[in-house]
Amino acid sequence: MAIEYKHKVNKNGSTNVSSATETFFDINYIESSESPIDSFFLNTKDLNIISATLSISPALTKKTYNLILLGQISAVESYIREVIRKLIINDEESKNTSSTAQLTYGAALNYSKEILPEALMESYSFASKKNILDALKTFLNIKGHFPIELTDALVEFERICQLRHCIIHRFGKLGSNNALKLGLDAHAQCLEKPLSLDTSHLLETYIVSENLVLLINNFLFKSILQRTVQIDGFWTWDFRKDKKKFTTYYNIFKSLQEPEIPNTDLKTAYLNLREYKKELIKKERR
Repeated sequence: MAIEYKHKVNKNGSTNVSSATETFFDINYIESSESPIDSFFLNTKDLNIISATLSISPALTKKTYNLILLGQISAVESYIREVIRKLIINDEESKNTSSTAQLTYGAALNYSKEILPEALMESYSFASKKNILDALKTFLNIKGHFPIELTDALVEFERICQLRHCIIHRFGKLGSNNALKLGLDAHAQCLEKPLSLDTSHLLETYIVSENLVLLINNFLFKSILQRTVQIDGFWTWDFRKDKKKFTTYYNIFKSLQEPEIPNTDLKTAYLNLREYKKELIKKERR
């Protein structure tokens, strides 16, 4: 029998520690009727309130700021998942494009129809430019070049996500891989140093996050509706007849949380789409 070194450097860990994780969730939650972009605004509004009202120790405040940053990034990822899900459910082209995607048997058995597309994205992390663009192509069949302002915004968001990696994997300290992606020359002195966020930093990261959501929302709204115009007979171009179908699309992207931009009501959006169709016809006849 092997001889055992008896000394304990700390107290014993328990052998029967477990968590009833099923009790950690709100099983009474019902999916809201807000648009994906409003879900983002509501989620981040709660984080901003926490940030503005913190009155705890300086050390604890910094750790809480790290958690708020994680929440901001999570709100962006949640927006992307939700807008893709709602388009798969309501847009025929997106539904057809996603129809060949693999789904686990467990998800097929347990997910309701309204949230089933979420299961398609289980293996996706939306913390990088590539993953976000790949998802838009894979699930929504978005083709062609993406606007430069969107790709630039994705680059900035990916930089913020490097901070997320520091918090999740290294308790806030900057590792060499993250420093390389952020720019080693500028961050060499930050290696193995912890994040030290303040409210101005959180405002910057929120602006980056919000800007990306706004750009994606506008881009998808335009791209998806332009695509419907190419389908013969999809619209009658009589607002009374098309109103229900157009409202379905419009409500996926419309925000009630943010102040309205002039001329962004439902009917004006429909009439502008009809004008777009007329311009296409004129171009084809030239």
